Order: sequence, then structure tokens, then C-alpha cells
Amino acid sequence: MLGKTLLACAMLTLGSGFSYTFAASLAATQEFPADACHEIAAAGTRALDGTSHSDAGKFALVIGNAAYSGGIPPLRNPANDASAVTDVLQKLNFTVFLTLDARGATIRDCVARMRAALSGDDIALVYYSGHGIQIDDRNYMVATDATAGGALSDAFVYIDEIIDGMKEKSTSILVFLDACRNNPFAGEGNQGLSVSTGRGLDRGLAKVTPDTSGARKEARGIFVAYSTSPNATATDGEGDLSPFTAAFVKAVKTPGFSVQRALSEVSRSVGEATDWSQTPWIKSSLTAEILLNGVLTRDEALSVSQNHAAASKRLLATGDVQGAIVEAFRGLPQQIDETTATQYPSAYQALTAAARSSSVVLPVPADNIHVVIVNADGSRAVVASVDREYRGTGKGTLEIWDTAAKKVIGALGDVGTAVPSAKFSADGSRVAAYLGKGITKVSDAITGQTIATITLSADNLGPAHGAFNPPILVFSQDGSVLVTTLHKKGMALVQGWDVASGGKRFEFDLGSRCNDLVKIAGWALDRGFAVLNADGASLSFVCTNNSPKIGKAIVVGQWSLSRNSMIGSGVLPVEDEIYPMGFGFSPDGTRMTVQELDNGGSYQIIVLDTQTGQKIGNVTKGLYSSFSPEGDLYSVVHEGGAMIFSARNGDRVNEIADYAYTVPAAFRRFGEKFADYILLDNDMSTLTHDVWWRPPGGLTVAEAARSRLTAGQKAEANAGALAYNEIP
Repeated sequence: MLGKTLLACAMLTLGSGFSYTFAASLAATQEFPADACHEIAAAGTRALDGTSHSDAGKFALVIGNAAYSGGIPPLRNPANDASAVTDVLQKLNFTVFLTLDARGATIRDCVARMRAALSGDDIALVYYSGHGIQIDDRNYMVATDATAGGALSDAFVYIDEIIDGMKEKSTSILVFLDACRNNPFAGEGNQGLSVSTGRGLDRGLAKVTPDTSGARKEARGIFVAYSTSPNATATDGEGDLSPFTAAFVKAVKTPGFSVQRALSEVSRSVGEATDWSQTPWIKSSLTAEILLNGVLTRDEALSVSQNHAAASKRLLATGDVQGAIVEAFRGLPQQIDETTATQYPSAYQALTAAARSSSVVLPVPADNIHVVIVNADGSRAVVASVDREYRGTGKGTLEIWDTAAKKVIGALGDVGTAVPSAKFSADGSRVAAYLGKGITKVSDAITGQTIATITLSADNLGPAHGAFNPPILVFSQDGSVLVTTLHKKGMALVQGWDVASGGKRFEFDLGSRCNDLVKIAGWALDRGFAVLNADGASLSFVCTNNSPKIGKAIVVGQWSLSRNSMIGSGVLPVEDEIYPMGFGFSPDGTRMTVQELDNGGSYQIIVLDTQTGQKIGNVTKGLYSSFSPEGDLYSVVHEGGAMIFSARNGDRVNEIADYAYTVPAAFRRFGEKFADYILLDNDMSTLTHDVWWRPPGGLTVAEAARSRLTAGQKAEANAGALAYNEIP
């Protein structure tokens, strides 16, 4: 009887690493009712335009028959096999036609549906797990409505008919038969499936005569793999999957493995797992390797990725942000997830740098020195082009550049100091610059037109600090007032100027106030400056003295302009040198950051309450710091990254490891961008303005990068992605 002689293939799992994936795929496949044809879309990847994307031209028919009756013993694992195969083929971007526990009519219907989907240039794949028999050297799938002991019926599906039909509509057909069952109709020695599967292949391999040349052409592109040798049976296994299926799903997803190489691995794995009692067997007329998971091995993909990362960085250095993004995408697989940064660190960092960049390259002369600041949205830059020949005297010009058009829109004037002082207003619409000899000019940063020219008192531009210490310029938050701090030895004078008229609004003797607050013998102001607070009616200030002969101290405070009195102050003695330009105030003036150089030569950041002088939080090692526009956060940048803290209590709220050494660090007002910085190339011939940012709106780095590309660039990046995909 048929039921007494059909034996299931051996089942063997290949380790716990596979079991998790299998369990997930089994759960997904169990959602599909039995004895029906289900079309399952390829898993694909997220395309560069944000739409679902999958490779065209890859279709698979997967059949798993286990629930037999009619005297035929049911099988334990074909449904599991079909589930695991469906899962991996989906991830390889196959559209899968799946049928489980199917009757003969259902199998034929699924074959017809897949055949109709083929376009002629596609790859067709058939995977069958279930009972199979050979009769008169012909191989059949056994459907679940077959009856033991009866004659052949529609419940026996001739495998060659499936192959012939699929081959007519595809360039290649790959067939995998995990159906190593005994043949109840054959005599001794004819157990298992025969070698006949693929009639066109058999005819094509025969001697070529004039009347068989068509058959030879028909046979091209056929690949048939059996789970065991012809006319042989397999031993039983003990796991969730057959040895053949378990080895297949592991090998076929290996990047860089062709189908031919994958089946060599399958044969080795099955042989070793069954002590060589079962050896898969292959027939093929493929004329080229077929790779289902990319053209690169892991090591090859990493090498290619690094090359694209280097190319991306070169493009970014020239200001070609979009080209740099495309090149970085070409160094990454299409499927970019949380593991990509670890697998391809160079290309992922290049993508991050390009995605966050608002880089511009300005055509400034190569023989000049460039002192540059950039406004809040990166649309304007101030460049001091100082001839090298006159570097000591600062001879040159100070110009406003439109960074998008890459042209000068206005000249602030001739540079009369070796270290020009310039500052944009918070919204980037105005810019002030000290030109030397007491002259400060305020200009409209959008048009380049001069708004006001302010003449500072020469009495407070003493020679003690010389040209290398120009006045400190700070706009009020609304841009209507320019606050200048001028120094003379032991003295500092703060003046507020109406930007619209150029008239003086207030004056504050910073040096006298600070000297009065410090009770250290011989202490005298060395450096200080003040800002107008957001209320427009008070100043916040800081003073320091770095003299090695007397005690060092930081003096901070708030002064009411309306009442002409001190609101609050504090003195913080320090052991180490205070960097005189390393100060920053929050917009409301209640907090400030101070940069200190310790005895070991390392910089550290101190945050103070300006009304009391008390430290907020812990001292943090860092190079630069700044407050957010709202004043609730401050940043500290160090050589290995950046940290963000609460300005209220000093608690650390975020840390950013992927961050370059930058000058200066500053929060951006727009979106969630953070930290302007300027890059100069080695020959000082170009200027680059770059920005670090956290992707806005919950976007990933890849999504933010894609949003900056045109449709054509997205297609280019998508097509050039690494042909490598790590499938779990």
C-alpha cells in the first residue's frame, strides 16, 4: 500500500541561532489558511523616495504539504520548511506564491498564477517540501487529496510540467525538491525521485542533432536540486526543519554566494549532518552564476564601502553636499537600520556628515588668510581676506558673502586689525564688525547695505592688549542694540548702541564694578565683557584676572540699567588660567559658561549662576560651549564628541559620540540643528561651513539625507547601493 511505503525526509535543525528566525517566520506563515494560493509581496527595502521598493523579476512558488490522509501518513515538517523558505525568499526580494497542505487543483492554480506574473526576463524559483514519487521515470508531487493504493490522479502533480511552463516565461528557473520519499509503485532499486526532472534539460543534454537544437536552447537556464541522490532516500531527522531546508535557508542568504555555491554548501552541510547517508544532488544548465543576495562577500562589501566613504568626504570638502550623500549611500546596503553604523562605520559617518551639512565653499583667493563667521541659517558669511604679506598689520578687506550664490554682496570695509571682530545678530539679519581705529560698522546681512557706523572712544582702546584684542561685540536678542566691551589695562567699558540710529543708549564701567567686588589684594581686571539680557533693562557680566602674582578669580553679576544698581554678583576663586574669550551667556543672562585651562593643559567648562557666582553642576572637560536659543540647555564640545546639559541643574541630558573637533560650538536657532563650525583646507584656499544636527521630526539619518536629494539622485543612490544584505 502507498501509505506503508512513503517515508518523510530527515529533519534536523542547525542550531539555536536559526531557531529564533524560524519561529518568527513560522508564526507569520501560520496566518495563511491551508489549501489556498497566497501571493506574498517581497519584503523589499525602503526606497530612497520613501516608498516601498523591491527588486523586480524574482518570483517563487513555495509548496509545503504535510496534512495527508487517505491512507498516506502525514508529515511533521513540510509546513515548517515552507515557512522558513518563504521568510528568507521574501527578504531576498522574491514575490512568493505560497500554498500549504494543498490539493492538486490548488497547486495547479498557484502554478498558473505565478506563471501569469512572469514577464519573460524574470527568475522563477520552485520549492517543494512534501511526499514525492517517481513512476516510469517521471517525478510527481503528492497533493494532500491523494489516496493510498489508488491509481494516478489529479492529486499527483507532474513536476516537469511545472518546470516547462515556468521556463517559457522566465530566463532561469530554479527548482528545489525536498521530496526524498520512497516510490510505492517501483521495484527494488528505484526508490526516491529519478533524474528525469527537467525534460528540456534532459533533451538539451542529449546528443545534438538538427531536430534537437530547439530542445537544447529550451534547456538553458534550468537548475534542479534534489534533497538527496537520485533513487535514494533520506534518513529521518530530529529538528523542526529538514536537513536540506535548514542548510538551504542558511546558505542562500549568504551575501556573495551564487545559487551554485550555495548548493555546494548545502550538500556539505546535509552530508555532515546525516553522516553522509544523505547527499543532495544537482542538475544544471545555467550559463552564468545567479546571485540571490548581492554580488559581494562581507569583506568585499566593507572594502567597497570604505572607498565610497572616502569619495563622499572628498565631495563634501568641495561643497557638493548632494554628491556626497549619493556617494555615501553607494557605500551602504539598501536596507539601512540600527546595525548599519556598526557594520559600515566609515560610510555611515560619511552619510551623517553629508546629511547634516550646510557646507559651502567660497572662491576666496588662495593666498589670503580667512577669518570667518556664519549667520544662523548659513546663508551669509563674513570673510576677512587678509594678505599674508601684511598678516601682522591686518591689511585686507572684510566682506559679506551670499553662501548660496557664492558671491560678495557687500564690503564692511578695510581691515585695520590683524584679528577682526565680527558678530551676527541672533536671527542672522544683521552683522557688526570692528574695522579698527575705533570704527564699528553695522550692516544689513541680507542686502549688504550699511545701517550704522559707530565710533568708539579711543581712550578705551588702550595699547595694553593691542590690535590682537579688538572690542567684543554682542547683539541684543532682538538685534536692536549692539553691546561693545572695550579694554584698557585694568579697565573695561561697556557701551550699548542703538543699531538703527548709531546713537549711544547706555554706558557701564565694568572694570570699576568688578575691581570693587573682589577682596583680593592687588586684584585688577584683566578681561571681561557684558551682554544685554532679554529684558532689555539689565546686563550680565563677567571679569577675570590671570596674573600669576595674585589670586585668580571669576567675577560674575547682573546690573540693572534702569535702577543703576547691582542685582546680584558673585566671586569664584579659581586655581587655573581662565581663557579670556571662553565665555558664553544664556539669553536671559542668568547662566554663563566659562572656559578654564587646568595645570595639565586640558580645557574644562564651568557653568555659573550670574547672580550668585555659584557653580551649576560639575566641571566638564571640553573645548567649547554654548547655550541653546531658549537658554534651557548648554553644550560642551570635546575632542571625542559633544555633551548637552540642563542649564537649570547641570544634569547631562544627551551625549553625541559622532562629532568632530569644531570651532566654535553653538546651538542653531532653526530646527534641531546644533553647532556651527568652519573648516579650512590645508592650503587655506577654501572655506567650508558645516553643521551638526539631530535629524528633525523623528527622521533617521538616512531619511534626512534622502530628503535632500532630487528624484534622479535618489534613483542613482538606490541603484548604486551595496549589493549586500545581512539577512537574520
